[in-house]
Amino acid sequence: MLPVSNRLKAKGEFKRTLSGKRLFGCPFFVLYGLERNPASLASSQLSGRSYPTRIGFVVSKKIHKRATKRNRVRRRLRELVRLGLKQGILPGISQYRALVFIARPDALGATFADLQAKMERCLQGIRLSGKRVLPVSPTPPVDGNP
Repeated sequence: MLPVSNRLKAKGEFKRTLSGKRLFGCPFFVLYGLERNPASLASSQLSGRSYPTRIGFVVSKKIHKRATKRNRVRRRLRELVRLGLKQGILPGISQYRALVFIARPDALGATFADLQAKMERCLQGIRLSGKRVLPVSPTPPVDGNP
């Protein structure tokens, strides 16, 4: 379970984060981030306070109609983030006020190791480049017209 200080729960914060920039996309999830205000980041460093990045997870019914399957994906993603915080793999996310992982259908059949590899790759990309936005393969239009 994630520490309470790292949980993103409020509906308004989810909406605000999702209206921000898409940071990364992979076959298993899409990562959205809400950057911190540089002025608030500087003032928190001067005051000695640290505000941890809050992280949320979205697994919609498009993934699977059964809640048990959706909850399994959510628990796996949450555990990966918890382990990353514990091992110190996630220091680059401190520039973000909030992160939201939106699961994709392929996450349901992915192994824990596959999810971990993709998450580490995405979070390393955030840490190295800051505002990196990678294109996700476009889906073809439903009616066949471009």
